[in-house]
Amino acid sequence: MKFIYSLLILSLISELSTAQLTLGTGDFSHANDTFRVSTGQSFSGMDPALTGPNYTWDYSQLTPVSQTVDSFVDESSTNPLFAIIFIDNALNSNRANQAAKGDAYNLGQVNVSDVFNFYYNSTTAYKQVGIGANVNGVPLPVVYSPHDLVYQFPLDYLNSDSSQSGYQVDLTSTLGLFYSVHKQRNNLVDGWGTITTPYGTFDVLRITSTVTERDSVYIDSLGIGLATPAITTHEYKWCGAGGGIPLLQINTTAGNVVTSIRYRDSLLTTGLVNPETGIVASLFPNPAIDFSRLTVSDCTGYARVDVLSLGGKCVYSQDGAAPPDGRVEMDIPIAGLNLE
Repeated sequence: MKFIYSLLILSLISELSTAQLTLGTGDFSHANDTFRVSTGQSFSGMDPALTGPNYTWDYSQLTPVSQTVDSFVDESSTNPLFAIIFIDNALNSNRANQAAKGDAYNLGQVNVSDVFNFYYNSTTAYKQVGIGANVNGVPLPVVYSPHDLVYQFPLDYLNSDSSQSGYQVDLTSTLGLFYSVHKQRNNLVDGWGTITTPYGTFDVLRITSTVTERDSVYIDSLGIGLATPAITTHEYKWCGAGGGIPLLQINTTAGNVVTSIRYRDSLLTTGLVNPETGIVASLFPNPAIDFSRLTVSDCTGYARVDVLSLGGKCVYSQDGAAPPDGRVEMDIPIAGLNLE
């Protein structure tokens, strides 16, 4: 009987060693955090919908296309108007304690720059409370009402929640436009286990968010309003202890067509895929300390490789005629290159 009891103890220890995670406020981003992120390409047989308890996800075959750095700053260090609207104060219903830099873009004659996404990370939730941007040079803070509840803490396997959010942008006095967004988010922690990406292997919770968004715009000069059809997307996120941001996030359409892949990564040289020809180059070792060998197949004529920093500056260049077999190999000296 004692022997059987010992087996039961060993079995219990084994079960506990692979138990699921519980994630909370400390496992997600805070002001002054930075995370290196690669944009990846999907590979044959990849199905982000697969999940379950004690599951093993293998995304080691992801190929990096480009890389950036996600930076989170204190909300007070953004535009002074934004800092007031989203001030981190208990009396402010729209308080934020961090802001992430977003992408600038143009919509016809509308130039949107200095974009910030404002978040509040508390003991109970991680939510987006609004955005701020310069629209044609004028600072425009936009408050989400209600806020977008990205995660509700604590995060445990099979937890689920549902929330609505939205915002309005009134530009009738300047551009004659009134724009509104309504969003429905359904979150489900539908798996736990381990995931392997090019960055490493980690214990994770898997969160699936189904987001349905409806946009509408009113054109003052025409006196008409237009509503776009509802668009549903899936956000598949694998989150680990202290990860700050998802170790991997794959977004898809309602029909599970992949639209974006982003994963935490170490420093890589960029430009691994030629978007015009589709030629894929491989680097080994990658990441590298001293040098990395670049190999390109099916290259004809003249070959040139440029290593760019994250700021877009060329920090190394090598060129030459491609050999008759089309296989180009170059040793890239990583040590000493300023890739920041």
